[in-house]
Amino acid sequence: MSAPAVEALDELVRAPSVEDPLAWSFIGDSVTAASWHTWGARGYSELFHERLREAGRTRDAVITTAVSGWRVDDLHTELAQVCLRYRPDVVVIGTGLNDTRGRTTGVEPFTASYRNLITRIREATGATVVLQTPNDTLPTGPDHVVAHLPEYVAAIREVAAETGTALVDHYAVWQATPANSTYHWLGHGCHPNAYGHRALARTLQQACGLWDPACRSGRLLIP
Repeated sequence: MSAPAVEALDELVRAPSVEDPLAWSFIGDSVTAASWHTWGARGYSELFHERLREAGRTRDAVITTAVSGWRVDDLHTELAQVCLRYRPDVVVIGTGLNDTRGRTTGVEPFTASYRNLITRIREATGATVVLQTPNDTLPTGPDHVVAHLPEYVAAIREVAAETGTALVDHYAVWQATPANSTYHWLGHGCHPNAYGHRALARTLQQACGLWDPACRSGRLLIP
C-alpha cells in the first residue's frame, strides 16, 4: 500500500476519536440507499451510525442520501443537495455498480469523474473522503455488472491511490470470502440483503477502528 493511502486510512481511524461531534455524509447508489432488498432491515450506513452511538459518539450526525440507479456523474450533478449543504466532516462514497453500464469504454471517463468528485468535496468542505469498492455479485447479476465490475473496482483503487484517499475495499473482502457465505449476503444478483449490509458495515467499521464483535450490533448474525 502506498504511503498516501496509509496516511488516508490513519486519518479515517482518527476521526472517531475527535472530541467534537462529526457529520458523516453517505452518498451513492441503491446499495448505500439500502432499500427494497433489505426488507426493512438496517443498511450499512445505519449500522455504522448505531456503532457510533454504542461507542459514545451520540452527537455525531449520519446523513445518508443515495438513490437507486445513480452513477458517479449523478453525484456530481446533485452534490450540493446530497452532500455539501450538510457541511460534512467525513464523506463516504458508494458507487460503481451502475457505472458498469459504460462497459470498458466507460472506465476512463468514470475514473476522471470520480477523481474530480473527490476534489470538489475536499475544496468545498475540507472533509475526510472515503472511497468504497462495490460488493461482489452473483453470476445472475446484470450482464454489464458481472462482465465489467472488476475493471471499475480497479479504477476506484487507482483513484484512491492517486489522490491519497482512504479506501474501504469491500470487493476484496467479498472475493476472499467463501461463495457459500456471500451467496447468503445477496437478496438479488448484485444487491446486498440484511446479511450483506452487516458484512459491509463490519468492513467499514474495521477500517475506522470501530469494529467490536462483542457489542450489540457486532453480534448480529452474518452467515
